Amino acid sequence: MKRLLIAIFDFCSSIKLAVLLLLAMAFVFAWGTIIESRYGTPEAQRLIFKGWPTTLLMFTLIVNLACAVIDRMPLKRHHTGFAITHLGIILLIIGSFITQQRGIDGSLPLAIGETGDAVLVQDTELVVYQNVDGKPFALIHQKPIEFAGLNLNRKAFSLPLVDKDELHVVDFLPRAQRQVKTQNSTLDNALPALKFKLFNNQVKVEEWLTLDGKLPAFYDLGPAQVSFVAGPVPIPPAPSNHLAFSWDPKNPTTLRYTVFSMRQTKPLKSGEIKPGQTIDTGWMNLQVSLEQFIPRSQTDVSYLLAPITDTLAPRAIKVRVGSNESWFELGQPHEIKGQYSTYFVSYTLRRYSLGFQLKLDQFKIQRYGGTNLPASYESSVTVVGGPKTVISMNEPLHYGGYTFYQSSYEMNERGEPAISVFSVNYDPGRPLKYLGSLAIVIGIITMFYIKPVWSRKSRTNP
Repeated sequence: MKRLLIAIFDFCSSIKLAVLLLLAMAFVFAWGTIIESRYGTPEAQRLIFKGWPTTLLMFTLIVNLACAVIDRMPLKRHHTGFAITHLGIILLIIGSFITQQRGIDGSLPLAIGETGDAVLVQDTELVVYQNVDGKPFALIHQKPIEFAGLNLNRKAFSLPLVDKDELHVVDFLPRAQRQVKTQNSTLDNALPALKFKLFNNQVKVEEWLTLDGKLPAFYDLGPAQVSFVAGPVPIPPAPSNHLAFSWDPKNPTTLRYTVFSMRQTKPLKSGEIKPGQTIDTGWMNLQVSLEQFIPRSQTDVSYLLAPITDTLAPRAIKVRVGSNESWFELGQPHEIKGQYSTYFVSYTLRRYSLGFQLKLDQFKIQRYGGTNLPASYESSVTVVGGPKTVISMNEPLHYGGYTFYQSSYEMNERGEPAISVFSVNYDPGRPLKYLGSLAIVIGIITMFYIKPVWSRKSRTNP
């Protein structure tokens, strides 16, 4: 038994194991880079970088490094650099593992004067609300989940809803390409559908909106939104660039529009609109044209796996409640009817609470002389209940364990900066990584510069 333990220890401390581990890690990380280029960072993180094989390799490397130092016990002076370097690598690996498991990388967009307290990350979650007779939605489920990790052909994902309703996720596409087929319906209870085009010199968007739940009735462009509603148009809770198409069941062949602006609370314009007509929205030189309007429609929506080269294709899931099925793109919520109730389902990016609030007070851009190209930009922010500071491209904010970097910005319809976007990083393993890196540098200096000095002194002073 003793010989077996000695043989195991010798193997764990051997240079052969170290070489094998380094080759294995080189292969794993190269494969992870290929996966990331083809399927995106979330999938590469799930399959490779945060997977158990990589964790096992890291743990085995720590064992190899520790055993290599223990094998040289008791340490002599010429072992100093070797031991410090190995300790630094171990600390660096442990710090990286802590960051991998508990770290956060996300974004926080804030409009001028807006306060935010949550970071948007690349992890996804499924949120389900119950719609009860026009009352405010009741939250039923909010479950973090990465559907790429499920083999939906073998293991269906389901959630219990109201009474005997159940939600089943029956399909998932990491890159979804939408296929829409809309035609006239002869059913008396059929609901309308419309196709609009939103465009200017830099933007061209064509989308279908429906009221039957097959497609979202809302499109969010970021600085502007388009919606399709039945009945009177609700006033937005805050001034925003919003165009609402409205349909009255009592007059089903007529479609109206209302344009709102972030510059005022009252509508800019409204009226009746017909297919082929174009509206000047008054924001960002954008125009909207009504391409098609079908008062009684039958919409069939299907999704195909988009090519690898389509890096902008969204993720999408297919959900079944009772006998009804519907696709949900990432960030495009809508309703689906069950046997006992109607539900509002959202497949969206996950939000992490900061634990404090950050307010954007002011945003400034400095441009190169004679051009519109930005030379630098900065944000004046206030931590609610804390300090005021300026976040610039080279000066991040460190607060509450988070680091806020100035990332980008968005313009309003007047060409003025309206939204500042911050990259937010939480790295609990950073102290260990810094300490490990410092130890590696000290160990290398000791091995290659100080150790030869010790050797020369020992030869001259026997």
